[in-house]
Amino acid sequence: MGILPLSTKQIDSSVTIKTHKDDILGKRTFRFDFEKNEFITDVMNQVRMTTSDNERLEQVVEKILHDRRYKNLIYPDYYGNEIELILNQDDPFEIISCELKRVYTEALIYHPFIESVSDFLISNDNDKITCEFVVHGVNGTTVQRVEELRNVNI
Repeated sequence: MGILPLSTKQIDSSVTIKTHKDDILGKRTFRFDFEKNEFITDVMNQVRMTTSDNERLEQVVEKILHDRRYKNLIYPDYYGNEIELILNQDDPFEIISCELKRVYTEALIYHPFIESVSDFLISNDNDKITCEFVVHGVNGTTVQRVEELRNVNI
């Protein structure tokens, strides 16, 4: 006798098992205008929701990159970013470039919608650093980001 119970029923291969990850992927999120610092509403003053997986991923990425890590106690320690700390150090561009890759990846990778961050291209021009990268969602969506940062120490 094995460890599995004996059963006369055949397992139907057309049955799908719903997982926690499926519940997360099915959800939408609120749309937020980060320039105006307010939710986007319709004519009835109802907050609008994201309409596609790509739009949802864009909102999630923007929110994470907008929040500084450890600033708000409501968020866990892994939420947010530490980009300002990197820019305020007096390090050469090569070190800042490596640190920006690490900080962006660490900020984004913990979210359940995000699978990976790749294709970094970091350049500097006087006091401006441009950081380009691609965020890959767990459901196959991608978001191309271009971040322009000011750094007076370079």
